[in-house]
Amino acid sequence: MKRTILLCLCGLTILLSAITVSGQDIFKQEDNLFSTGELTTSAPLARGGHVVIKSASTLRGVLTITATSEKEARLKYFKQAKTATKSRAIDYIDLIAVALDKIPGGVQLELRAPNPAPWGNDEAGTMTADLAIPEGCDVEIDASYFDVNAVGPFRSISIPSSLGRLTVSNVTDKCELSTSNRRLTVTDIMGQIDVATTNSTLTATKINCGDNKAVFRNDGGDIKIDGLTGEANVKNSYGRIDLEDYHPAGNNNYIRSSNGPIMVYITKMDRGQLLLSNQYEDIDITIPETISATLSLAVEEEGKIEVSNLPFKPEVIQQNRLNLVAGKGDALINGSIRGKGNIYVRGSDESD
Repeated sequence: MKRTILLCLCGLTILLSAITVSGQDIFKQEDNLFSTGELTTSAPLARGGHVVIKSASTLRGVLTITATSEKEARLKYFKQAKTATKSRAIDYIDLIAVALDKIPGGVQLELRAPNPAPWGNDEAGTMTADLAIPEGCDVEIDASYFDVNAVGPFRSISIPSSLGRLTVSNVTDKCELSTSNRRLTVTDIMGQIDVATTNSTLTATKINCGDNKAVFRNDGGDIKIDGLTGEANVKNSYGRIDLEDYHPAGNNNYIRSSNGPIMVYITKMDRGQLLLSNQYEDIDITIPETISATLSLAVEEEGKIEVSNLPFKPEVIQQNRLNLVAGKGDALINGSIRGKGNIYVRGSDESD
């Protein structure tokens, strides 16, 4: 009898210890934010594989993706809940699940949560996830409410629709990103490029689209590009376009804006065609003194055209129009403004 009671007491002690350990897995990270400890999972993945990431629309957080020399996908993550009490946080975190599974040619990561969510307007189920994958993978992300930080080299990355902040670097073949009302930053991108945001800042550095086209769009925010080689289509409204170290290539380069100035610094242009158009704001173009290009510039009645520090031969001189040839006129630069606005062309002795 005593032995039976002793065994029961030992079993109860073990059970209570298990409950205590389990309870310690959820801790208060800060006011109204509770978190698990670090959780991990992995799956085999070859270099150049396909990575698909999907998240429930009721889940939000931060997703970091890093390319490594390993031959697997490794995920480290924390499940979190924004709520006032620990007991409610435990209930919410229990409803968040993660699955990293093999699919033909790659892996799929699913971040799951109930829909509709059990948390209220001032609460949230969240996740912080760090995914390491082999170099050269194709990455496809459908996680609307996650901020994404991705550092390659990736062969391609696609985020066709997001409401989070996007920061992506080192993509070799294709980059397709679209978010709304959040900052978008891309660095060291090659190949086919199409990136867009609204009402925030779009920043791009070290862009080379080769024989493809680079598209940058922003409605209600600035576009800042430093280092762009290739054929480009840049468009925004109610924000600045600042384009430094620009090497246009091809015959379909367009830079268009309205209600925001366009500032373009061309460091090299051998041939091809560039069209700049604006409404109700200025266009400021800096080009090498040694450029060989034909420039066709037009403004409306209240605007003016100024050309400085550039040797050229005029072809058409009118009150609101100026056509001129610099060097042999191999490239074509066309600039026009509708509404009030001026065009400034400045020669620079800094050329490649």
